[in-house]
Amino acid sequence: MKKIILSILLITGAIITFAQEARLNIKSLNAKNNKVIIQIPVDDTWFYPAKQEIKFGNDSTVNYSLKINKLAWLRINNNTVLIEPGTTHLVFDNGILVQSDKNKKGMLLFNKRNSEFYQYRARNYYKKDSTAAGLYQLLENDRNEALKPYAELFSKQEISVTFYNEIKRYFSTEQIILQAAIPMIVLSTKQKINSDLDKMWADTYEKYSMNNLQDAFYPDFYYHAKYYVNTYLNYYIPLKKGIKLPKKDEDTGFKIIYKAFEDNFTGKMKEFLLATFLYEEMLQARYQEVLVGLFNSFKKSYPKSNFTPYLQPMADEIIAYHNKVKNDFEPEQKILANYDKFNSLDSLIGQFKDKTVFVDIWATWCGPCKQEFEYSKDLEKFLKAKQVDMLFISIDEDDAAQQWKEMIKYYKLSGNHVRTNQALKKDLSDKLGKSGSFGIPRYLIIKNGKLVVDNALRPSDKEKLHAQISKYL
Repeated sequence: MKKIILSILLITGAIITFAQEARLNIKSLNAKNNKVIIQIPVDDTWFYPAKQEIKFGNDSTVNYSLKINKLAWLRINNNTVLIEPGTTHLVFDNGILVQSDKNKKGMLLFNKRNSEFYQYRARNYYKKDSTAAGLYQLLENDRNEALKPYAELFSKQEISVTFYNEIKRYFSTEQIILQAAIPMIVLSTKQKINSDLDKMWADTYEKYSMNNLQDAFYPDFYYHAKYYVNTYLNYYIPLKKGIKLPKKDEDTGFKIIYKAFEDNFTGKMKEFLLATFLYEEMLQARYQEVLVGLFNSFKKSYPKSNFTPYLQPMADEIIAYHNKVKNDFEPEQKILANYDKFNSLDSLIGQFKDKTVFVDIWATWCGPCKQEFEYSKDLEKFLKAKQVDMLFISIDEDDAAQQWKEMIKYYKLSGNHVRTNQALKKDLSDKLGKSGSFGIPRYLIIKNGKLVVDNALRPSDKEKLHAQISKYL
């Protein structure tokens, strides 16, 4: 996915009433490159693609300014910083925040917090106690424990009251998100929850508003909101009422989630969640046309949205994809005859006797696989010069058959192509995996119908991969 880099004026286009200027002086020590990446708020919340890349000056410093209200959350080189109006001097050593002339100890402490994905943490809480009362107490204890060092810093006037209040709000939001996640995790693993957890789940959503935009600065808030509309409202509540849920295809599923966000949120929070939903789904690069339709609905509802400039190029890419895949296969793109009859890796690679073959195992849903396709041209040129065959093995299911063929065209994948049946997929897992599974992308080297390298380098490792393949010519 291409990075979208927009001007500072575009990113900070929506200025809050009574906004003040915050000025940053950023110094970098021992930097691996001469740039700093700043992720700044869009309409008072984080939106992942809203990043500004700025080159350092000769003195290894960057000066940057933005309009904020009372406080702004920024990510600078993957460090989280909280900035107040006025000038703040920050120092990074090897990309890590080490100094600030405002709220230094608070920011250093915050960047050492437990940032594990909230669902993993929720699972660990349930292992400690399975009762709602016990879980409430554990969560409350941990929130209080997390706040203690900040309270001490505040009492010593080493952090401002604005900073301290925002940290308290952050950990309260975390407590609520974890509280909602525990019943959801139990439901997903056991397919049911008891009345105790059922009440805990309902109480969480009833007692705490999800329309406070400031809460969206919590890194996992979007997923918290999505599970609320998709798992709780659209699955669990109907399940409790004995309503049989109809089967739905992917396009219908997208429309249902989009509408659930529309119906259950308001104001800027709704706009943010709809934009994030569209971004997250389009980011998967599966090019579903339904997302373009939903994006057009978004633009109609929010004709001046500051999120639109980040989403438009992604929608344009989907449109370009569907225009391109209408074409026929190129002569160099060959789907093997009776590809669905190969039940083992040995029977498949046996088709390439007296050949050296480079194998790419991928799937249409695999983002890293598609990122590696950026290097296909160089690899294709090398393989052709060395008379090495190329074999792509897709592990997609039958319902992705059409998309599999489309992506061969879209990514210009020259070579031989097969899509696994269940027997071949199992054989690959048995031969290549641990505990019956293996990760993709995965690359193999075949020589004279035999597997000689079962975990080859990636196309992005251009020179090293070429040398590795050359050993088997």
